Amino acid sequence: MINYQFDEPFGRREIFTTEPEINESNIFQVLSQVIGEHLANKSVIQFLLDYEAGEQPLTREKTVRTDIDIQAVDNVAAEIAEFKCAYHFGNTITLVQRGEKDSGKAEEPSAITLLNECYEAENIKAKTQKLARFVEICGIGHTFIDINTEYEDGDSFFKYEVLDSRYTFVVKSSYYIDHRPIMAVTYREDEDGTYYTCFTKNKRYEVKNLCQIVNGQPIDKFVFGNRSGEINPLGMIPIIEWVRSYDRMGCFERQISALDNLNILTSDYTNSVDTTVQAYWQTIDIEFPKAEDGTETSPQSGDWIRTFSTRDGKTPKIVPLVIPYDFDGMLANMTTQRALILQKCNVPQRNDSSGGSTGIAMSDATGWTSAELAAQMQQNIMESCKMQEVKVALKAIKNSPFVPSDSPLLDLRYSDVQPNIKRQKTYEMVTKINSFATGVSHGIAPDHMIKAINFFDDPQQVIADSKPYMDRYLDSIYAKGELEDSEKRLIGDESDQIQNSPMVDGMEKVDQDDGKEENVDNKAK
Repeated sequence: MINYQFDEPFGRREIFTTEPEINESNIFQVLSQVIGEHLANKSVIQFLLDYEAGEQPLTREKTVRTDIDIQAVDNVAAEIAEFKCAYHFGNTITLVQRGEKDSGKAEEPSAITLLNECYEAENIKAKTQKLARFVEICGIGHTFIDINTEYEDGDSFFKYEVLDSRYTFVVKSSYYIDHRPIMAVTYREDEDGTYYTCFTKNKRYEVKNLCQIVNGQPIDKFVFGNRSGEINPLGMIPIIEWVRSYDRMGCFERQISALDNLNILTSDYTNSVDTTVQAYWQTIDIEFPKAEDGTETSPQSGDWIRTFSTRDGKTPKIVPLVIPYDFDGMLANMTTQRALILQKCNVPQRNDSSGGSTGIAMSDATGWTSAELAAQMQQNIMESCKMQEVKVALKAIKNSPFVPSDSPLLDLRYSDVQPNIKRQKTYEMVTKINSFATGVSHGIAPDHMIKAINFFDDPQQVIADSKPYMDRYLDSIYAKGELEDSEKRLIGDESDQIQNSPMVDGMEKVDQDDGKEENVDNKAK
């Protein structure tokens, strides 16, 4: 078990070199300099993964009744990580069209749709959850994209993999103002040594034990291990580093001390119950019979104990030796501490004890609003990481020999694409449908409304499939010269709560009602 120390800097360290570029002449030197920083990150990543799995040893030693030392773990860290992975990554990040450009002919699927299909062919849903665990628990994650050289009909034109962040890192250059990445490394360890696969913008190096390049052409046949590496056909680094936040910390990492304290409270409560059940017994003015060898016998389980008042008037007693605990107070403290940890990690309550709050009221009261604000902040960073990934994917597609020459994918540019991150909230479904129907009936283009309501897993596919039907619907509306009444909705939604709520505009409504009653009374008089 690695002892995690909360020393500066917090979060996973960014790995830098002062070199402006990396090639066969300095790759050994740079790797030797940065590997220590990566190993420091690796140890913390392993600690966080173990912690989420339940390996959370207590930070205190029990010195009284050491025979009763139950170490109970209330694994709130796993609960936090599970919610974050489900809420932030439960729906895969799809891609939609940016701007006004038409990405395909009317009778053909658009380039965006084909790009999403490539991701689907690479089993993006399952791999997104693998990425989510590293990003949410460890603070960083890594994906890898390469040309699919074993393409078969129906496959993706590129390969997509999620790498283990314990064996992957990105090296940035402090030589440049923007601290651009200049090398990405993934490695494996076996009985023969450690093999590093290092990608720069133009080359791929296979390095063994930090001292030998084993791929490419020999530079000098008299110099051991001095080879050239191989050309990187993408012309860019194919490993993308994902970050959860700019402090590069896991979703529960800030609350580890509070989580440890909760485990101590839970363990002490359990130990106190067990100590009460297995209490030592104290006898007062009682003498047990002696055995033949003169030793005093003690009662065994199931034995009867008969006591008599002594001649001097003393009354024999048998009482347990226990420490009086306020069990109700301890339970309340544990519940409060647990709820506070979840609140600080922006994990909402997933049940409602009030019995009547719905929609907006439930969202605010149970913490869903805070969870959504935190998710929106993280989304801004995730979109940037996804766009870096898309840039590599488009380059892999353009370099693939299997893409048809007339495919709209070849004309798709990085600037034509934007990510679509959807977090489905069931109670918003009716509101979104009402918004869509109202917007379309009042002249807003259906494709813009579909993107705006953020309701579908693949908006671009919905736009392509729905276009002929929506065109017919709109033509029928405008041909009749009729638009939907702005006040007419399909069904009621959460906006009704405002007029029905006693807390929102309630006094104003009451005053208006009182005024109406006074006017009625005056007219009657």
